[in-house]
Amino acid sequence: MLAAAAELALEGGSSAVTVEAIAKRAEVSRTTIYKWWPSAAAIVLEGLLESVRDSITRPPGSTSVQAVIHHVRALNTILVDPTVGPLLRNVIAASESEPAIQQALRDQWIGPRRGAVAVTVATAVERGELPADTDVELVVDAVVSPPYYRLMLGMPALNDEAIDRLVRTVWNGSLA
Repeated sequence: MLAAAAELALEGGSSAVTVEAIAKRAEVSRTTIYKWWPSAAAIVLEGLLESVRDSITRPPGSTSVQAVIHHVRALNTILVDPTVGPLLRNVIAASESEPAIQQALRDQWIGPRRGAVAVTVATAVERGELPADTDVELVVDAVVSPPYYRLMLGMPALNDEAIDRLVRTVWNGSLA
């Protein structure tokens, strides 16, 4: 079902993804879908996350700052994808008026991505790479928000050099 939802979304955008269309493509009943997911958006987000799960896995042997750079670069790459970016922008916009989509967005997309960065930052605090009083959630907000901000406002995407500077600026600011 996850693959069916992601395929439908990537082929036709968010309007092509309905519970009925997912059920038909996955050859399951609508009841089966509703047993596991509250909405089509929840399935799409989980399917998209599954398709890009490597982007939230810390690269082996990376330093903490390299791992955060990896996470932000991977997020940026996903958001600038001409198919996925607009789809996510539509889902984010729809979440304002639909609580089920808002919950799915938080649980199936934002939560796992934020969690991966937060674990890396918290580990850096535990190892003494960042001060003990570092506000982990604030650091996460500071590094992951710019790619979303640019997506939602139709601004040019950050390039790799800008992402490196962003992460290192936040990291060094946390050291002060």
